[in-house]
Amino acid sequence: MDYLFDDSENDASESHSAIHEEAGYTCNSCGEEIIVPLDYSQGLSQEYVEDCPVCCNPNIIFVEFNNEGEANVWSRGE
Repeated sequence: MDYLFDDSENDASESHSAIHEEAGYTCNSCGEEIIVPLDYSQGLSQEYVEDCPVCCNPNIIFVEFNNEGEANVWSRGE
């Protein structure tokens, strides 16, 4: 799932873009879409394990940010 920068203000005198603070992935065990916070301070390429809040099975979560700030988030079963 790709997430792009989003214009958050409509001020003609100033251009302002806000970065999305969360994204989603699909649990490999139960198929539910899970929303996770995005933490840009952890680098452009991230990998961590998180238990699904629905079925409690672990997923390896992958997050990659491109140069435009777009986040690509996906998972695989642990």
